[in-house]
Amino acid sequence: MPQFYTVRTGDTLSSIARETGTTVENLLALNQITDPNMIFPGQTLVVSADGIETGTQGRNANSRVVNGLLYTIVTNRRTYRRGEPVSITLVKTNISSSPRTLTYTTGQRYDFEAVRTDGRVVWRWSQGRVFTQQTGTVTLQPGENQVFTATWDQRNQQGNLVTPQDITIRGYNWAQGLRNQFVSVGIVITRAGTTAPPTIPPTTTPRPGECRPGVNLLQNTGFESWPNPDSPPPRWQGVNVSRQEFIRHMGTFSARLGTSPTRRATLSQTIPATGGRVYRVAYWVREIPQVPPGSNFLFNVRVFFYNAAGQLISTADPEYTEDFIPNNFIQFSFTTGLTPQQTRSLEVRFIFTPESGNNNAVALDDVFLECIR
Repeated sequence: MPQFYTVRTGDTLSSIARETGTTVENLLALNQITDPNMIFPGQTLVVSADGIETGTQGRNANSRVVNGLLYTIVTNRRTYRRGEPVSITLVKTNISSSPRTLTYTTGQRYDFEAVRTDGRVVWRWSQGRVFTQQTGTVTLQPGENQVFTATWDQRNQQGNLVTPQDITIRGYNWAQGLRNQFVSVGIVITRAGTTAPPTIPPTTTPRPGECRPGVNLLQNTGFESWPNPDSPPPRWQGVNVSRQEFIRHMGTFSARLGTSPTRRATLSQTIPATGGRVYRVAYWVREIPQVPPGSNFLFNVRVFFYNAAGQLISTADPEYTEDFIPNNFIQFSFTTGLTPQQTRSLEVRFIFTPESGNNNAVALDDVFLECIR
């Protein structure tokens, strides 16, 4: 949460910096002050933010002035492991010398967005929320501020965890005439930890429609039953897949997708499923370099939902490129979001798609699918 200081008569930026344990340069940057002599009694200054990282990663806060309002956005740090919650704070301060009245056409006062580098919005705080349809006003006196907070769980609008990447967090004041103005700060999402879910199935299987977290709903998930090395493993369907003996996460075998590295490969399994549930998929994967090396492929993990007639209803499809698959095993996981009510079966499909110049393959091992709620 940002910390503030209200300017008193006789204060200077130097005296405020000494009193608050910061620097003049920090006060200038956080408050968008161009003239150090232009501060006035009653003005509220942002002086620090608890939990902000410093050092090589820098202070993860940014501010800008919009029509006499200072917008400051802060995240609790800059770098996050995949799946870690992102705490966001937006501070709106009247830095003018006159009261400022803001008009709102609904009960919404602010908004936050997470935006990819290509400009696509992957999460919006207000999405799915209901606000009163009543006009209201807020008056900020000189130096007065409002603070808004939210937490992003790194899931996109479909309920799936986003992939490791750079993300821009935007904060908006939702007042009339100011909705298109925002302040933004960048964060970095890195690969998640490698905490594996349970991989040993229970002695009893769930009854139809029952949801039991921790129970692997797939069969032959470690590919340990694989009598014919050039055909898909039992219980799985696949194309351009072969048994991999010397590169595996655990056990004896893994699945090699891209036996022919210039052809598309798939590996899938279909199980009974229920509507109105949330499923989680976890798996271990690594790239297999070849000689000569050539890494240019897409690796998709998709979940397909079918109705009782076997017709496709919808999909959930996070995508990873070779940039996020290292040359050692790493675990990825994601959730499907709420399944359609008509769902009667679910297909997990791993897809390897080579592009120009590719000569590498992918090893897949220890797949886990559970119903979490």
